Amino acid sequence: MTLSKPTSIGGIDYAAEFLDGAMRGAFSIDADNNKTFVDPNNNSNLFNEIASDDAIIDSFDIYKNGTITGNASVEFADNDLLTSHYNQNVAKEKNKQFQELSFADAVAATTSDVYSPSMGQSPYSLTGSERATTLAYPYDLDRNQDHLKILQYEYQRPAANATYASSPNTRGVKGKPYGKYTGGVLLPMPKVSDSNGAEWGKSDLNVFGLGVAGLGGSVLKDIEDDKVLGSTLFGDISDKIGINNLDSQLSEDAQADQLRQNLVKDNKFDIKSTAQAGLAIATQELSKLAGVDISADEFLARSTGRILNPNAELLFQGPVLRDFGFKFLMIARSQREAEVIRKIIKFFKEGAAPVYDGGAALLSTPNVFQLEYKAGDTLLNTVNKFNEMALRTITVDYAPDGFWSAYQDSHPVAVVMSLQFSELRPIYREDHKKTGDSSVGY
Repeated sequence: MTLSKPTSIGGIDYAAEFLDGAMRGAFSIDADNNKTFVDPNNNSNLFNEIASDDAIIDSFDIYKNGTITGNASVEFADNDLLTSHYNQNVAKEKNKQFQELSFADAVAATTSDVYSPSMGQSPYSLTGSERATTLAYPYDLDRNQDHLKILQYEYQRPAANATYASSPNTRGVKGKPYGKYTGGVLLPMPKVSDSNGAEWGKSDLNVFGLGVAGLGGSVLKDIEDDKVLGSTLFGDISDKIGINNLDSQLSEDAQADQLRQNLVKDNKFDIKSTAQAGLAIATQELSKLAGVDISADEFLARSTGRILNPNAELLFQGPVLRDFGFKFLMIARSQREAEVIRKIIKFFKEGAAPVYDGGAALLSTPNVFQLEYKAGDTLLNTVNKFNEMALRTITVDYAPDGFWSAYQDSHPVAVVMSLQFSELRPIYREDHKKTGDSSVGY
């Protein structure tokens, strides 16, 4: 970066910065040598006035041509470069001013008592081991404002004959699946959203499938009435269908036909339609033996103009595990805050990584996380709550503006940290109910 000679405009000294053959920025200089950068957009008249000053033009002429030719005019960098350069320099000046504040001044400027290890501030009001291991960004975060609290624990698997996913009543009980507490982070409120759902899928049954389902249902009803033991379930269905009474001398096709007749008889299906359905299914199977692929529906459509009734129905297939994604822009206003940012990034990276125990056979499970939206010590009822989480991915962009920009210690001016969490177990109706009428639930 090349600087011009200072020039006085309206009684204020200004200088310009040149880079890559163009004017990149301009700033004023006071008596204490403090810089105030000129916004190339909001103060375009002043920025252009500086660029039109004879002293600035001569400085640019020397920068570009090595001497004063008298024919030069100041060339500007493109708008994106001008704007980004201005923003970076403003951030650096604010950082410099911030570092000049004493610790007492910094504490007095906020009501926060959030802990930052490198500053020695009073800790966030946590208990036990949480007190010494909780980080916060920004480090002067006001804990009384809405924020996201993330605590990390070693994973503790339930007993071998149990599954945490089937235990909604253990929600919030540490040790299931929590092990040792390893630290926490307080972050500003992110973009908040949640998506709850259940897995539903299409189910098709032809007339014979309905028959089997109907007979099975009657046996299950007997079980509910304590008439049949579970161990005899298959035998009772077999008896009702007639499997146990088939003549072993009959061919396989004859046996199948007899079973279909039993299903039709017990469930009172239309004989003619059912016979056609059975013939279509039999034709489908015979076509495979002949090396021809003719479906039952194709056979029926060609021969009768009808198809098998699929008896389609949408049925519940299981719960859905929720995913949550968060993105945080973190700008270091001081070296101390830069240290905290680095600690926060490493905190999540370590928690998401499996543990290598030194052997080739086994790895230990990564840590798990508990997330809470809070204001002070109060859990927010106006937004969703969380089950225990696994951190699936952490992505850090150290140059979110598209180019490298750093302080003198090479810490990036800004980083963007993206976290992708998934819950360890589904949400059950009982979870929503126990949150109370004033809460939106999970």
